[in-house]
Amino acid sequence: MANMLATDPTVVHRMTFANVAQSLRPLIATRPTHYCTNCSPGGAEPAPILRNQLLGWRITCPVCGNQLRDGGERELPSPFQQYRFAALRGQNLLDDETERGIRTWTSATEIARLLLMRRIPIPIPREHDLWRFRVLGAIIPDLNHVIAEQQENLPTPAKPILPLHLRPALLAGVAIVERAGPEMLRMLRGHMMGDNRVRFTDAAENMIARARRSRASSQMQLI
Repeated sequence: MANMLATDPTVVHRMTFANVAQSLRPLIATRPTHYCTNCSPGGAEPAPILRNQLLGWRITCPVCGNQLRDGGERELPSPFQQYRFAALRGQNLLDDETERGIRTWTSATEIARLLLMRRIPIPIPREHDLWRFRVLGAIIPDLNHVIAEQQENLPTPAKPILPLHLRPALLAGVAIVERAGPEMLRMLRGHMMGDNRVRFTDAAENMIARARRSRASSQMQLI
């Protein structure tokens, strides 16, 4: 049994992520999405899969800090380099929560999911264009143009792992919302309509309420 566990990468991966909370696992990929040219082992057949190749929120290698490379057949340069500083902060927020259980006033993972919800902008676009608009586009306006140009449908909040070249936009959005605080979540609600507005409002208000309770609890401990 010990030999089987050592040689079966699927079993090893499950064991490696055993301590990650179930609510955070949608950010862990089932297969490698990227690799580091500096740290990925070469010359091995089949090549071993490193744990960090499954961390769907990263844009830099957690070992050496190098920019990650796309693990798929196509590799596109990121059109969001101007957001790099904010994206690195968003990566750190998600890394702290998922790897170390550390949050700030709210969950970075929950912010990411909210930002991937669909929205209907005003003026209302043509029906066949509705697929490309997400809450994230209200924070990172460049996103709407990139999505339309590349015909790249974003993933759903249930599995918020973006292709590597689009990932900096989501990470930057997470960092911007986290830094701005609860009022930004309420502001983003104004970009929603219909059932999505109701779902967004419920989720955002729950996040804000939990943050208040946590802050009140921390203050009580200081008394």
